[in-house]
Amino acid sequence: MSNQKKENVKISFKVYNGTEPYIFVSYSHANSNAVYKILNRLDRERFRLWYDDTMEIGEDFREELKVRIEDCGAFVLFVSKASMDSKYVGMEIITAFKNNKKIFPIYLEEDVEIPGVLKMVLENLQHVKGFSDGEDDRFVDKLVESLPIETMHTLQIEDGTLLKCKDGSEEITLPDDVKIIGASAFKHCVKLESVILSENTEVIGDEAFRGCKCLKKLIVPKKIKAIGESAFRDCIDLSELIVENCDIEIGERAFENCPALEHISLPDGLMEIYGGVFNSCKALVHIDLPEKLTILGESAFSSCVRLKTIIIPSDVTKIDDMVFNGCVELAEIDLPESLTKIGKSAFKDCKALAHIKIPVNVYNIGTSLFRGCENLKSICVEPKNRYFKSVDDILFNKNRSMLICFPALKNIKTYEIPDSVTVIWDWAFCGCTQLKKVLIPDSVNEIGEGAFYKCTSIERIEIPDSVVKIDDVAFRGCVNLKEVIIPDSVKEFGWGLFNGCENVEVICDENSEAARYCKKKSIKPYI
Repeated sequence: MSNQKKENVKISFKVYNGTEPYIFVSYSHANSNAVYKILNRLDRERFRLWYDDTMEIGEDFREELKVRIEDCGAFVLFVSKASMDSKYVGMEIITAFKNNKKIFPIYLEEDVEIPGVLKMVLENLQHVKGFSDGEDDRFVDKLVESLPIETMHTLQIEDGTLLKCKDGSEEITLPDDVKIIGASAFKHCVKLESVILSENTEVIGDEAFRGCKCLKKLIVPKKIKAIGESAFRDCIDLSELIVENCDIEIGERAFENCPALEHISLPDGLMEIYGGVFNSCKALVHIDLPEKLTILGESAFSSCVRLKTIIIPSDVTKIDDMVFNGCVELAEIDLPESLTKIGKSAFKDCKALAHIKIPVNVYNIGTSLFRGCENLKSICVEPKNRYFKSVDDILFNKNRSMLICFPALKNIKTYEIPDSVTVIWDWAFCGCTQLKKVLIPDSVNEIGEGAFYKCTSIERIEIPDSVVKIDDVAFRGCVNLKEVIIPDSVKEFGWGLFNGCENVEVICDENSEAARYCKKKSIKPYI
C-alpha cells in the first residue's frame, strides 16, 4: 500500500476482551493507517480482534502481550520495514512461534528485509500481499478465507433473517439489518452470556435461544412484536427480563425452566400471558402483572415454587388450567371481580394457601381446583355469585347438588354431606387428613375421581344404594381404611380405587359388580 493516500484511519470496533478464540494483531504503529483499514474490514467480516493501541516505548516486553498471544486463536502479522525494525513486534513473533500459533503474515511493502532471527519463522509461511493496489483489497478476501472460523462471530444472515449462530462468544450485539431471529438460531449457544437485540428486530423465532444456559439478562426492545414458543426455555442463568412492547405476543413456554429468573418487567399494556410462559421459574418471588392483562394462560406460573404473593389485575377474566399449580409458597391471592373462569388444577399443590374468595362473576370452575392445598382452611364465595356458594367454608355449586371442595385443613372430624348433593366432585375431599368419618346421603349417585384421596384418618365408608359410579383412585392412599360397604347399585368402577389401602375389606353381594371388581384386583371381598 505504498501509494495509499495519507489518511487518518480510525478503528471502528472495540478490542475483543472475551475468552473465545480471537486474532492477535502484530504491527508497527508507523503503519497504523494501512493496518486499521484492513482490521476494519476483518471486523465487518465478524472476526474477533485484539491489538495493542499503546505506543511502542521502553525495552520491556509486557506480560499482557505474552498472555494475549498465548490465548489467541490466530496470529496476524503485518510485515513492513518498520515492524521488522521493532523489538516489540520481534518479541511478539518469537512468542507466537514458541506457542505454536499459526502465523498469517501480510506484507505491506515490497523488498522487506527480514532480520536473521526471524527468517526461520517467516520465510516458509504462505502470505498475502497488501501492497499490490492501495484501493484494491481483494487480497483481504484470501486472508478471510484462510483465517480460522473459530475466531469469527459467525452469524448467518439472509434477507434480514438471522438463520444460525455458530459463534462461541460470551457477548453478541446483533447487526441492525436483522429483522427476524429464526427458529433455533442461537439454540444451545452455551457460552452466550449477553445478547443485545437490534432496535430493528421484530420477531424472535421458536426456540431461538433455548438452552443458552449462561445468558443472564434480556432486554426486549419496543419493535419486537413476537417471541416464539420456547424461545428462551432452559436459559438456566437468566435472572432479569425487561419487555418494552405492550403489543408483543409471547409464545407458549417462552421462558419455561428459567430457574434463576427473579426480576420480570412486563409492559402495562400487555393483555395476555400464554401457556407455560414462566413455568418453573423457581427464583420468582414476586411479579407485577400488567394492568391491562385479561388472560393468564395454562401453566403460566406453574411450579414457581418461591412465588409468595401475586395481585391479579382488575381486567383479568380467565385463569386457565394449572396457572399456579405447584406454587408451594403462594400464601395469598386476591381474585378480581372481572374473573369469570378458573381452570382445572389452577391452584393445585399451593400448599401455603389458607383462604380464598371466589368472586361474583365466576361461572366456570375446573376440577381438582384445590387438590394438594393441604393448608386450605376456608373457601368463601361472594354471596351474589349465581353459580357457586360456600357453606361453612365448603365449596358447592349454587343449588348444592355438587360438593366441589372440602378444605383440607378444615378442623372437623365428622361431616355429614347435605342430602341435596348428587355428585361428590373429583378430588373433593382430597388430603382431608383430619376427617375421620363422612356420612354420604342416598341422594348421591356419583363419587368422582380421587374424591377421598389420602383421607388418612377415615376407617369406614358406607356407600348408599343411590350411587352408580365410583371413579378412578377414589380412595387411594386412605391408609387406615378398613371397611367399605358397596351396594349392588354401583355398576362402574374406576382404576386403582383402593391403591395404598392395604387392610381394606369390601363388603358386597356375591354376584355384584363390586365382587367382580374385587376379584380382578385381588381384593378379598366380605360377602
